[in-house]
Parts: sequence; C-alpha cells; structure tokens
Amino acid sequence: MNLKKSFFIFLFLISALSIFSAPSSQISSGYIHSLDAIIKEQRLNLGFHFYGSSRDFQIPYISTIDGDTHYSFDTYAFATIMYGLGYSFTNWLEVNIYSNTNIDAIDTPEAPGRVDENTNYASYGFGDTEIGLKLTTGGIFGATKNADFGVYGFYRLATGDMYDTLKDNTSSFSIDYVKNHGGIFRHFTNNSQDFGVKLLISFVTSTQVPLSINLNGGYTKFNNLPSSISNPVMFDYSGSFSIKFGSFVPFFEVYGNKYMFDTINDGRLTHNLTGGVRFDTPIGLVIDLGADYRISKFVPDLKPTLNTTSDTLLINDGWEGTPDWKVFFGLTYYYDFKQEVVKKEEPKTLITGKIIDGESGKPLSAIVTLPGYSETLQIVTDSTGLYSIDVNPGSIRIKVEREGYKWQEKGIIIEKGQTKIVDFALNKKVVAQGIITGWVKDKSSGENIQAKLSFPQTDIPTFTPDPQTGVYRMSLNPGTYTLAATLDGYVTYVQPVVIEADKTLILNIEMLKKGGKITLRGINFESGKATILPESYPVLDEAVKLLNDNPKVRIEVQGHTDSVGSDNSNLLLSQARAEAVRNYLILKGIDPARIVAKGFGELMPIADNATKEGRAKNRRIEFLILGE
Repeated sequence: MNLKKSFFIFLFLISALSIFSAPSSQISSGYIHSLDAIIKEQRLNLGFHFYGSSRDFQIPYISTIDGDTHYSFDTYAFATIMYGLGYSFTNWLEVNIYSNTNIDAIDTPEAPGRVDENTNYASYGFGDTEIGLKLTTGGIFGATKNADFGVYGFYRLATGDMYDTLKDNTSSFSIDYVKNHGGIFRHFTNNSQDFGVKLLISFVTSTQVPLSINLNGGYTKFNNLPSSISNPVMFDYSGSFSIKFGSFVPFFEVYGNKYMFDTINDGRLTHNLTGGVRFDTPIGLVIDLGADYRISKFVPDLKPTLNTTSDTLLINDGWEGTPDWKVFFGLTYYYDFKQEVVKKEEPKTLITGKIIDGESGKPLSAIVTLPGYSETLQIVTDSTGLYSIDVNPGSIRIKVEREGYKWQEKGIIIEKGQTKIVDFALNKKVVAQGIITGWVKDKSSGENIQAKLSFPQTDIPTFTPDPQTGVYRMSLNPGTYTLAATLDGYVTYVQPVVIEADKTLILNIEMLKKGGKITLRGINFESGKATILPESYPVLDEAVKLLNDNPKVRIEVQGHTDSVGSDNSNLLLSQARAEAVRNYLILKGIDPARIVAKGFGELMPIADNATKEGRAKNRRIEFLILGE
C-alpha cells in the first residue's frame, strides 16, 4: 500500500481513538504552543494530543542496472501522540505530567535498479516523559480573573526508546514494512534529564466577546550533549491571540526557538505561525483543529537526517526538528471539582419611566430623586429621557426637576418584584423677558448693513436687521449674553449685554469695514507742532471707546497736512502728529501692537488747498482699518 495513503489512514485512526486531549501540548492550560497564566482552580485535564507532517524528498541511489547515480522521490512522514494529565490545586498552582508515542515512516517508490525500491520503513515507540509545575500570582491578578503572570518549570525524564539498527520485516493493517526501534530520522529520546523554565503572561478582556492574549518566553538546559558544545541551551518564545464566540474559539499563535550552538538549524532563530479553531463544549469536551507553518526559510532547505549508531547529538536537527508544516488534532476533557455557585437572582423591584416636554412631547434630560427614601440617590437621565431605579417595596415619592421647567412629584406604592412605569411631562416656567434693540450701520458711511447677529453658546438662531430700517429687535430671557455681529469684509463686532426682565436695552452697532477709513473731526494741534490741544480729548476718547468696543481690530493712524510749507516739513509734521495720537491711545490702555502710525504730509488732500476752508479739511487725522 502507498505510504501517503497509509499515513492519512493512520491520522484518521489516531483521531478516532483520541478520546481525550490536552488544552496545550504540555497537558497544561493554554493553547497548542503557549501556556496560560490564568489558572482555573481545582480543574483536572486528561488527554491526548496528536500532530504530524510529511514531505517528498529527492534521494540519490546507485542503479544496479547501469551503475550510475539516479534520483527518486521518497516520502518521509512522522506523527506524535502526546498523553498525560494536569491538575490545578489552586488558582496559582498547577502540576502536569505527560509522555508521548512516536512513529517515523519512509516510503520508497518504484525505481528500476534501486535495491530497496517500493519498500516501506517504519519505527515506532515511546518518547521521553516531562513533569511540569506552574506557579502564578493567583491572589493578586488572578483574583480579577482576566490577567496574571507566572512561571512554568519542567523536568524531562529519559523514558523513550533508544535507536538501534536491528531490523525485521513485519506488517500492520495489511501494510508490509521494515521496522527498527528508536526512530528513523527522529530521536525518540534525548537520553538525558533535561530541565527548563518559562515566563508566562496572560490577559483576557471583560467584553461581551472576550479577547485572550498569552505571552511565553522559555529556557531549556540539555544535559547529555558532547563536551565540544560549550553552551548546551535553547531559548524559545510563543504568543497566542484568540477570540471567544461562545463555544467557537479561533486562535493564532507565533512561536520559535534558538539553539545556542550551530549544530541545530545553524544556530538561527526560527519562527513559526499557527492557525486553528477550538470548539469548547458545555460538557467539558474541547476539540482543537489547526496547522503550523514555518516562516523561517533555509537555503538550501532542511532535509531529514537519518539516525546512526554513532550519533552523539540526540536532538532532531534536520527537517524532522523544524518541518515546514504540521497538522494537529485534539479532544480535551476537563472536570472542575470546584463548581462555581450561581446565585439565583430574585426578581427586581423596579421603577421606570420617561420624561418628556409637556408641550412638544420631546424627551428631556432631567434629575430624578426619591425624597424621604434616599437623600443621596440622584439619577440624571440622558437625551432619551428614560430612567430606571431599583428600590425596596413600599410607599415611594418620585421627584423630577430640570432647569427652566416646573418640577413634578408623584407618589406610588410598589410591591416586591413589581415593575411600575411612572412617566412625567414637564411644563416650562413662564419667565418675564427683556428686549434688546438698535440699528446696525457702517461706521464710515453711516449706511445700514445686513450683518448676521447671533448669541454664541446659546440655541438662539442667527438673525439680521430689518433690510429697510437697519433696526433689529429680539426678546430674551433675563441673563447675561454675548452679542456678535458678522459680515464679510467687516471686523467682527462682539459685545457682552445684560438683559433684565421687562426692560429694553438699546444697543446701536457701528461696524468697521476692513480697509475702510474713519476721519476724526475735531482733533487740533498747536500750529506747526504735534502737541494735541485739550479740546481734542473728547474726540480721542471716542476713538478709545471705538477700539475697546472692537478689541481685535488693528488700525493705522494716518496724519495729513495742507500744502503750506515744504513737502519734507509737512511729511515730518504729519508723522509726528500721527505718533502723538497713537501715544494718546496707548496711554488710555490700547495695546500698542494694534496701532501703527504713518504720516502722508500734503500728498492726499480731500479739498482744495487754495482756500482756507479746503486747507482746514486737509489738516486731519484718519483711522485706516487694517483688519483683525
């Protein structure tokens, strides 16, 4: 019979005979290659765990026909069954013991001139036994049942069959094969007492669909290696990620190892990926299915290493130690001696209901209290207006309050286990309002403008003045507001206002156009000097008020003269007068960064310098609105 068919028949038979399986390959809580640091107290694990792999390799042989070297493809296959038990005494202590049985097989094809063509080779026997001890923090993080860390130590006993060359012909399941003990290309035993330790970290979320993460890092010391190997140790790592959808648990693992001597895998750190699913049934039976894939590549690729009687390195060091893939199957049975006591919940005594606006019927967020029942109980409903309160049976008063609404109170009598629905429809308080009114104009031209008026941080909608008169009017509840006026091309106007009940506030708004000019009439200086005359102070104080009313606006103070005198003297005089106005504004508390002074002399007249009246108009101070 062809070995490939035989091998898969073997997998089927092993699967059918595997009545129990382990949560992990070490028969300790966890997944295939990673151990769990969260221990279930007083749990017994019993089981078998199976994995296997096969591959065709090109093998050279000397033909008995022509004496030349030829090649054929031999099928190499192996399988391992691990069995044992584990028990957790507490939520911080778990012990386990497991061993294994192995089978190696080679199938040679029909190859003319090959001495052993169409021959099956097989070796099966016991492997080594491992005893493990897991310790975690238990009472610290384990008490939360969703996180913990700890250590796992193990000691390996040499109980496996040693390799020998004695071969005999036998048959099983109608398959003829040549048999020997201790393995063909694998070593069923290290023939030593090895030991090691792993660090464990685990975390499980408390979500409706729990996510689980395990992280392991390990160290193994080999005690029966040749003296030429100065550092006979191996480091390994593993990590798993799983999602629990009820009884269906898909999981992924990454694991690898590095031997600290180049005899195995050239001393490289190898990496492997595992994917599988677990079916965790309510009766304690768990089914595991999945496969491994070697991520690390070798050039040339790894090939099997046949055993010899002269082997001193009893560690699987070829393809058999790091196959490119493996499949695994398992059935887990566990029993919890300490059963969790689930307390039967008594029916709740519940008051529930909805709070709405009595006029619009829309839900309201409000405060619900129980006067006389609890002085500290206070529930704030969300935007849906729904509330629910667990109470003791008896007579209870329910009070509902919301700012701007009249409060309501209702009394009920509720019995044990009863649910009563108590709804509330709140009515708004009637508040005497105040009025704000005025007009909105361009500061320079005095024309009405259609600015957008708003009260920021309120739910009052934006509005505009009357397009014919430029007058606005709004009724508001008493309180302090901020009035904002905006229009493209203008500096935003912002002003705090206080509204009083049954009173009218008149607030006229003059907006500054960006790039526009304001001529300050009535600012006089000593003749030929930059000294401001006292009668000009009221006009300048109005300018200060304008800047305070528009705290973000920046201006350019422009000085102008008539044509009397030289061009240079007039330019200097206009600059000095602009600086004098700027200094006055700064003295009154205006930020210097908001004001620029610039003189233009007689270059920008607005009237005829040939007349006395014209020259008076040309001697002026203007504000150019630069922006915000």
